This record gives sequence, structure tokens and C-alpha cells, in this order.
Amino acid sequence: MPAPWSGYEPIVSHTFNLTNEATRSDFLNICYANDVDDDIVDGFDALREGVMFKAVDEVKAALKNVGQLAD
Repeated sequence: MPAPWSGYEPIVSHTFNLTNEATRSDFLNICYANDVDDDIVDGFDALREGVMFKAVDEVKAALKNVGQLAD
């Protein structure tokens, strides 16, 4: 089920505080390490594997494109 950006944003921001580039796996690793809500995990899991994201806005747009944003 789609989730609000407010659920994704802390994970995405945290990831980009650690690195300049991130993949779907990077976001999922943080989710699994922090027992994040299943809807957020499913949203990140819907992103295409192997895509390198370089900015928060890119991740938000990708989540929207795959129908995982509730906002």
C-alpha cells in the first residue's frame, strides 16, 4: 500500500547524509536495521534494482512513478 513521503523522507535523508549516491538496497538495509513499517519497505522494494539515486528529489519522483506515494 502506498505510504506518505513523511515515512520515506527520514530514511532517504539519512542515507544521503552517509553517501552521495544510493540504491534501492541502501534504503532497504536501513529499513531492515530499524524495523521500519512494511508499507515503507514495500515502497522502496518497488524501485528498480540497480538504479543509482543522487538526490532526495530523485527518490521521491521514483516512488511517485511506481505508485508508492500516498501524498
